[in-house]
Amino acid sequence: MKNRLVSLTALSLWLLAAAPFAHGEGPILVFTGPTEAVAAGGPASIWLNALNQSDGIISWTVPAKIACRFVSPQAVLEGTLDLREPLEAGPVTVAPRAFVRREYLLPAPVSLAGQVVVEFSGLSANRFVLNMEASPAVAGQPEQKKRAKIAQLLADAEMEEPGQPYDPGRFFQEHFSGYEPFYFIAGTKSPNAKFQISFQYQLLNSHGALAQVAPVLKGFHLAYTQTTLWDLDAPSSPFFDTSYKPEVLYTWERVVGGKPADWFRLDLQGGAQHESNGQSSTNSRSLNIMYFRPTFIFGRDDSLQLTVQPRIWGYVGELDENPDLADYRGYGDLRAIVGWRRGLQLSAYGGMGKDGNHGRLQLDLTYPLMRLLSDSFTTYLQVQYFTGYGESLLRYNESSSGFRIGLAIYR
Repeated sequence: MKNRLVSLTALSLWLLAAAPFAHGEGPILVFTGPTEAVAAGGPASIWLNALNQSDGIISWTVPAKIACRFVSPQAVLEGTLDLREPLEAGPVTVAPRAFVRREYLLPAPVSLAGQVVVEFSGLSANRFVLNMEASPAVAGQPEQKKRAKIAQLLADAEMEEPGQPYDPGRFFQEHFSGYEPFYFIAGTKSPNAKFQISFQYQLLNSHGALAQVAPVLKGFHLAYTQTTLWDLDAPSSPFFDTSYKPEVLYTWERVVGGKPADWFRLDLQGGAQHESNGQSSTNSRSLNIMYFRPTFIFGRDDSLQLTVQPRIWGYVGELDENPDLADYRGYGDLRAIVGWRRGLQLSAYGGMGKDGNHGRLQLDLTYPLMRLLSDSFTTYLQVQYFTGYGESLLRYNESSSGFRIGLAIYR
């Protein structure tokens, strides 16, 4: 209680001092840290305060993670602050002459002790000083440390999360995320049903040693997408065709822009993807590609946005099972999305064969259904129309069209 009063008092004094200099549309960001010493290797509870010095309501996007740097005589290390409650991330409003507070967890590096300065290069906020005490594991005798390490590897090998014991559910939430759209839709034309599942997995733990030493490695992911056409009207309702697409990829987000007030953002992605339909003999289809895909986003998160995603690729290995596939798939595609980040969106995906023919076009209209039943379901209404070549990998060289409607849980 005493430490919290000290932090609030310091925040109030900072607010009074900053008032004459406040300007711009966004809030003033102020960090308040613990006044007591923090054990190296343990978590520190840090508060980020968004201060509104204007006479009007302003909006602010609460970041789920904040990159930081630990500066001390021993070393300079990179780190990450994680929002204690991940569901609190996203847009909020700040009333005039008021502030919004969010709690973050900061993993104190084991190798540091004494006064450590915490800086934020990608965020316009103050730096602050932590007093770190050497952890018992570092301060103990070598033999004791060795025995403790062996005991941990045998009986307590699961990682510890800042401020709480290991929780598989939280681990899943932090490492798995949506990738391509995730939906189930159906129509009247055979094969009348279509569903797709897709997710990606971040390889490194954000609080691990590698991520702290080289934060750039956090961009490596594994991903998996499965698209199935289901003939519900046929006898025994068989799956018509399924494409299995595992891949390894690297994502570099916010290469340019990406702050709440920015009207433009650029992300980059590259990877290697395998695709096959799991069938045999004359129905077997497979290919491997290396691709590059930039993402251009025009418009702020709280306004109408246009997202453009061109992708180019090259085929790796032989196309023995489908030697003319490049004639129909070509060497690139394009996706464009227009709409509101939290509202109605229209996506257009298209491509063509290597000679400029054998085109394909898919249109997806999605709308959130969360508010219809008081936030009871996290789903989207999805309407899809496809026309052209290659909706299924099995019949990549045949043209088809179809209209389907259904639900999506990620778009």
